[in-house]
Amino acid sequence: MRLGERTGGVADDMEILQEVRVLGVTVEGADVLVDVYGGRSTVCASIRFTFADRQRRHQAVDLLRRWQGEETALTFSSTADTITLQNDQALLDPA
Repeated sequence: MRLGERTGGVADDMEILQEVRVLGVTVEGADVLVDVYGGRSTVCASIRFTFADRQRRHQAVDLLRRWQGEETALTFSSTADTITLQNDQALLDPA
């Protein structure tokens, strides 16, 4: 239940925001633009993910739109070269 990939170890400049929600999802070719908002610091941002693989892009868009429709609280984490959105609650819920 995670979108994005971590490319290295724990970074000194990692930013983590909890309780972020998806406001909008737009597809432009291989790019998926995700508008997010919320969190304790009331963040509002746009994130661009690029998926060269069409099937993976469709899976990501379906997941993002489900999170948007269900107003799922997500964890946003970023380093210098990686941004991740993750549904931490799904990891804790029994299957």
